Amino acid sequence: MTIRGRAALCVAHGEPLTVENIDTRRPGPGEVIVDMDAAAVCITDIMSLGGMTFAPPPYIPGHSGSGVVSAVGPGVRHVNVGDRVAATGTAECGLCYACLRGTPSACEDIGAGMFTPFHVATRSDGNAVTADLGCGVFAERMLLRESVLAVYDADITPVQAATLGCGIVSGLGAVFNVARVVPGATVAVVGCGHLGLWIIQAATLAGAERIIAVEPDEHRRSLATAVGATHVVGPGAGDPVAQVKDLTGGRGVDYALEAGGTVEGTVQAYEMTRGAGVLVTTSMARPEDRVTFGALDIGVSAKEIRSSQSGGGRIKRDVPRYARLLERGVISTEHIITQVFKLDEVNAAIEAAEQRKVITGVVTF
Repeated sequence: MTIRGRAALCVAHGEPLTVENIDTRRPGPGEVIVDMDAAAVCITDIMSLGGMTFAPPPYIPGHSGSGVVSAVGPGVRHVNVGDRVAATGTAECGLCYACLRGTPSACEDIGAGMFTPFHVATRSDGNAVTADLGCGVFAERMLLRESVLAVYDADITPVQAATLGCGIVSGLGAVFNVARVVPGATVAVVGCGHLGLWIIQAATLAGAERIIAVEPDEHRRSLATAVGATHVVGPGAGDPVAQVKDLTGGRGVDYALEAGGTVEGTVQAYEMTRGAGVLVTTSMARPEDRVTFGALDIGVSAKEIRSSQSGGGRIKRDVPRYARLLERGVISTEHIITQVFKLDEVNAAIEAAEQRKVITGVVTF
């Protein structure tokens, strides 16, 4: 028996999404049905829709959303019917080699969802529908693995909660779990969009003394200041690396966090990191992209390079904490959620993200 609902489908890369009825299958072992309330749109979705995905069309895009559990399959341990949950683009199964060794950011379920087609539903013509990253959430009702879900009980809106599974968990986690920023530190954030603005808020919470936002777009620089940046740097005033070093006595920053999604941004972040400082990369660049560092510098500078996969990936611990920070107003979506769209407007939401007309668009169901 299946459950019918509407979903946005990518039927071919480069073509508009179609909104149509699909029949979601019943949950199997370790699987859950979530009645979705809202889903955030970010650059990862744009890259997937451009062909950077292993999900065969037709598939449901989206990897960060909020909803309520309506059914659970056999063996589900951590969620119950009626729970409010955030769906994330990462996973935490708690049982694999990585999870048992305290590194769930490398959970084997991430790869299983990313590289193995995950059949979630059928179209009216009987053809199978898969899920991008194993976590397609642009749907009224979605079949998800328990490993990509985190339960929260904070009093926040579904639209706010839609950002928990990507921007918030990745941005705050990059600061708290990966960089481990300490009070009084100097921090540079390269790229001030969907992810960078969350990183700035987290650096403020961590007690950073100086937070330097590096961003070419003037409007986004103003948003960076609004959420906590103490200084802003743009290319119009000269080389960003030189500007950052000028602001730090010529040394560079203690922590540089790259959130721009470009090779150039990663190199700049490395170059503005002081000796023995920490570079955190979060970039969803293309697989063929390559970053080059000077061999002597990387050999003797004592800099640390840390990769941040969804902010450390401890979603079942961190997402409820971050939801409570939202509830208390310690962090805010005010300057980050730019526009809310209906499901039938999903292509407008995609275009707005692709054209950088929004920081974060949210689709509601």
